[in-house]
Amino acid sequence: MTSKNCFMYLIVTILIISVLSACGNSNEGQSTSTSAPSPSAQSESADTASNDDGYRLLTDALGNEVKVPNHPQRIIASFLEDPLTALGMKPVAQWGYKGAPQHYLQDKLGDVPVLNVDGGLKSEETLSYNPDLIIFLSPSYLRNGDYEQFAKIAPTFVLSDNDSDWRGNLQKLGALLGKEDAANQALADYDKKLSDAKKQLGGTLTDKTAILLQGGDEKGYNLFGPGFFGGAMLYDAFGFKAPSLINGSYETYSLETLPQLKDVDYIFVLSGEGRAKPPENNPLWQELPAVKSGHVFAVDSGHWFNANPIANGLVIDDIVRYIHE
Repeated sequence: MTSKNCFMYLIVTILIISVLSACGNSNEGQSTSTSAPSPSAQSESADTASNDDGYRLLTDALGNEVKVPNHPQRIIASFLEDPLTALGMKPVAQWGYKGAPQHYLQDKLGDVPVLNVDGGLKSEETLSYNPDLIIFLSPSYLRNGDYEQFAKIAPTFVLSDNDSDWRGNLQKLGALLGKEDAANQALADYDKKLSDAKKQLGGTLTDKTAILLQGGDEKGYNLFGPGFFGGAMLYDAFGFKAPSLINGSYETYSLETLPQLKDVDYIFVLSGEGRAKPPENNPLWQELPAVKSGHVFAVDSGHWFNANPIANGLVIDDIVRYIHE
């Protein structure tokens, strides 16, 4: 080999070594940026927080770092069964009060065992179902010190710090479970259903007043205000007027205030097992124009005393069924 050829060979060798070295440095930088996600990684960065062990490291509403399984199979999400069902998923056990689950979901969850959550979800019963993920809607669903007990059973994630934001919580749940598209679709379906219902009712709702009433004892009753479960559907979603008597989200009123409901066009009364009836035998009730005109409707407390995609859809069905021109 001539000296000229030797010189050229040396240059080519140096160039190859330089290229390989640059590639190695580039790969090393990428590995560093993705293998150590921020401890506060939220669901929107879930993909970058994934690892080879089948879980994502996410931070919940209490600030806990939780190893959330990428594909949980045995979920317990007490009182989140509605949004969970809307995402096309089933829990391994479902919420129940005195042995009774949420009846309006039983066409989907009829074969799912019922938890005893009287006084709150219990760690011992939860353990018996061998969950791989436990979800609480908010800190208010946890008693003091309970989190650590559940975290010893399975990864435990507190979803939100806002119980009433059902839309945002559905999206958070979708992100947590890798069901973002299903959450967006459920919201789109709900929005269309509400829009179609309001178009169908047309001018029926114009300047109409409605209330959602819960029967009480012989002395009083409760009314739902704007932003509170079925009250949110009446006033915020459909645009019914609230009577001037309503002064809060969920307040108790004496029977002597019944005459102040004389301008109410429609009265929806919570019904269901264990629910008190309205004051039907009270003369003040019997004199109300809505009562005289037959505009009092018994509605299932299971979905009216709720705020989730399936429950709200059933409320829409009820309003369309009962309200006519």
